[in-house]
Amino acid sequence: MTHTTKSVLTLSVLLWLSACTAPIAIETNDSKPVIVIYGCLTEGLAYQKVLISGSSPYFDEKRNTHVPDAVASIYSSDNQVFDLMEDPDEEGVYMTSRPMAAIPGITYTLNVEVDFDGDGVVETYSASTVMPQPAVIDSITIKPLTIMGYRHYALSLFAQDALSADYYLARFIINDTIEAHHITDLTVFSDEGVNGQYFNDVALWYFDDMDSDFSFSGNIEIDTTFFVRPGYSIALLFSRIEQGYFNFVNQCQQEKNGENPFFGGPPSNIETNISNGGVGYFTAFSTAKMETVVPEPAGK
Repeated sequence: MTHTTKSVLTLSVLLWLSACTAPIAIETNDSKPVIVIYGCLTEGLAYQKVLISGSSPYFDEKRNTHVPDAVASIYSSDNQVFDLMEDPDEEGVYMTSRPMAAIPGITYTLNVEVDFDGDGVVETYSASTVMPQPAVIDSITIKPLTIMGYRHYALSLFAQDALSADYYLARFIINDTIEAHHITDLTVFSDEGVNGQYFNDVALWYFDDMDSDFSFSGNIEIDTTFFVRPGYSIALLFSRIEQGYFNFVNQCQQEKNGENPFFGGPPSNIETNISNGGVGYFTAFSTAKMETVVPEPAGK
């Protein structure tokens, strides 16, 4: 299994048709800003969002600039059109004008028109994605374990992998709050080497015990460390994703170390399915959810 996990334990070291994906080369300090488009369609009936911004130099401490006044639409292979309107309260965030729910097997194409470089000529950017079939979870577990005298908890998965080549995304919720929302907090892995087999007790994430006497002085991992204690509710959000998005998340984690927003001009080739020199990703996936409770450690 190819398993890329941004673990909370340093010892354990987590929206694309192939014809439409292309690697991009982003330069560093003096690189020219490029448009960044990121969107993820889900199966739930909702106002779906697309974020449009402009990249900043890699060593610039400023966040990406938001791009207003774009004209954006989503077209589906079942002949539906969903126009997007800019959120009046959040510049650069575009929402469908009516609720929509993405459907497995349907192709969705995003089209964005905007004068990004301010030369008076409107540029057009597009991207396409096919929503994969949903993943199925049999069960999950939370197991206490001790490493170097400190208690941790492992979140593990039990699920049957399909016979096709598959790519997966895992996120988690602690006490009804989504914690895995930065790119460093995502777990992506493929079924290479275990295609069609059973995921039997596969550890997806490790949590630290809130009551342990940790010392995090000078620890650069503290911002991606998540603490729990017995009785806490943890839910796994598990999705089958397309290979292009798997590559995108994987490469962003390796090169950007999970800063949010996803692009700030890292010196790397990061895959994108945005046309016309844009970067970012447009994708769609459904999510299986299962919840469990952190148990009391044995003997306590």
